[in-house]
Amino acid sequence: MPRPRPFDLAYWLLASVSIAVIPLGPFTGLAALRMAPTLLLAGVAWAHTRRRFGVTIGLGLFLGAWGDWFLSTFDPDLAPLGVVAFLLGHISYIAGLRGAGWQATAARRAAAAGLVTFGLAYGGYIAWVNPLQPLSHILWFDLQPAPQLLPVAPALLAYMPWLIGMACVAVLRRGSRVLAAGALVFVASDAMIPLNQFLLPKPAGAVCASNWLMFAGFLTYYAAQFWIAKGAMDEAGPAGQGH
Repeated sequence: MPRPRPFDLAYWLLASVSIAVIPLGPFTGLAALRMAPTLLLAGVAWAHTRRRFGVTIGLGLFLGAWGDWFLSTFDPDLAPLGVVAFLLGHISYIAGLRGAGWQATAARRAAAAGLVTFGLAYGGYIAWVNPLQPLSHILWFDLQPAPQLLPVAPALLAYMPWLIGMACVAVLRRGSRVLAAGALVFVASDAMIPLNQFLLPKPAGAVCASNWLMFAGFLTYYAAQFWIAKGAMDEAGPAGQGH
C-alpha cells in the first residue's frame, strides 16, 4: 500500500508549528505540541512498515514522541524519563534494522568508525565537564527536603552508545540510504541538546543557551525521524524500494 502523501504535509505542518513557537518559551500544552508530529509519524509507520519490520519502527517513533513530551516540559525531574524513552526507541530501531543483513563497504565502515570516534570524544568531554542539574526527584525517588545538584553525565553517557549504535547499524546495513541519512542526522541533532542545555552558558532565567541552536536541533530532529520512517516505509513497500 503506498504511503499517503497528505501525511507528509501534515507532519511538516505540525513540525513547523512546533519549531515556530520556540521564541515563546515554555507554555501550557507545549509538550503535547512537540510530540504531535512524531506521534502522527508513528501511526503512519505502524501501518506501513510492519510487513518488513514488525512493530519496531512504529514503536521507536512512538517512544520518541514520548521523549519529546518529557523533555519539552522543561521539568528537570522528567528529563530522565525522556532519556529513557529515546534510549528504548533506539533499541527498537536497532532490533528492526539489523534484520536486513550487512553491506559493510569501506566507505560505510569509515562512516561507522567516525560515529564511534565522535561518540567517544563527545562523551569524554561531557564526562570531563560533568555539568550539574538541580533535581528534586529521580523518577519516583524523592530527593527532598531540598533539590540536589546532580551530574547529568551518567544519563547522557548511558544513552550515547545506543544512539551511536543505532546510527552504525543504519549505516552498515543493506537498505535505504534515506534511512541511513536520517540516522546520521539524528546523531547531529542529539549532539546539540547537551551543548544547548548543559555545556554552553545560559542567560539568566533561560531554558537553553541559544534559541538558534534549539531551532537547529528541532529541525534536524524532525528531519531525522521523517527520513528514518520514510526509508523504512519505502523498504516495506511492494517493490522493496530503497535497496
